[in-house]
Formats: sequence, structure tokens, C-alpha cells
Amino acid sequence: MGLQQEAAKAAMIKWLANPAELGKSPNKIELAGEFELHGLIYYIFKFKKGMLGKWLVGVSGGYEAGELEHCGHVFSEMEEYSPDTAQQKAIAMVEMLREYWMEQARAMNTEEQFYL
Repeated sequence: MGLQQEAAKAAMIKWLANPAELGKSPNKIELAGEFELHGLIYYIFKFKKGMLGKWLVGVSGGYEAGELEHCGHVFSEMEEYSPDTAQQKAIAMVEMLREYWMEQARAMNTEEQFYL
């Protein structure tokens, strides 16, 4: 696993350990794929909450080539992992995150115009 993949894995573990998510590091996590979207590189991970749990899917990224800092697209819907649908699910999560942050930016822009 390269440095960028390791950084993506560390970001995914950190996100999962947040009290609002799993609240702890996953019992097991593995790189399950990668893809490029909107000029950025994303990594698909499968992880287990507990030793006997099902594999779940998550995405980590928004990496420019050669960079180790992601753009903030680290997320999981805690859906079951399937190799047939993992990339589709990861892309949907990224698009949902992008839309959320674009909406936040539009709202901030509207508020700024209100106060000018």
C-alpha cells in the first residue's frame, strides 16, 4: 500500500472512531478499490465494526495526485459491502458530500449578500 492509500486508510479509521460514527476504530479494515472522480482520487474501504460483523463500505479521499491531504470526503452510510456495488455506493457518497458542501457555500454567499 502506498503513502496516499495509507493516508486514506488513516483518515477513514479516524472518521469511524468519531463518537458520532462507530465511536471506535473498526475491528478490521481493508482497501477494496480506488477510482477517480472530478479530477481527484478516492479509495474504497471495507470494514467491520466487530469481529463477527458484516463488511461495510466507506470512502476516503478527494486526493490530488501525489498529495497526502484529502479534501474532506471521508464517509460511510454503514451499508453492507459488496464488490459489485462498492464503487457505485462510494461515488454516491462523494456526490452527496459535494452537494452538501456546495449548498453550505451557497447559503454562506447568500448570507454575505444579505449583510452587504
